[in-house]
Amino acid sequence: MAGKAYFLAQGEPLPVWEVVNRILEAGGVPPVSGSIPPNLAYGIGWALEKAYGLLGLKGEPRMTRFVAKELSTAHWFDLSAARRDFGYEPKVSFDEGMVRLRKWLDEGKG
Repeated sequence: MAGKAYFLAQGEPLPVWEVVNRILEAGGVPPVSGSIPPNLAYGIGWALEKAYGLLGLKGEPRMTRFVAKELSTAHWFDLSAARRDFGYEPKVSFDEGMVRLRKWLDEGKG
């Protein structure tokens, strides 16, 4: 087990934009409704990366090729090693996590 990486998550496969929109909903913010084709986002990321480099701008552009790829790709992490080696089982479902997030955010407003 030493030196081995483990994924810990809720164990429920969800599309990235569903996760984002559910988090926004918990915060009382409207969901993301627009989209552009992944290849266009990737191209914009490339152009912004080049512009930042050529202009010597500090930081990182809001859109990069990495961000475009991550936001247009479904991700699923295999929890079997953590389950096998540690007996890991998620204690909070995604839905319950969103209920808790909404409650926590509401408490912070008062």
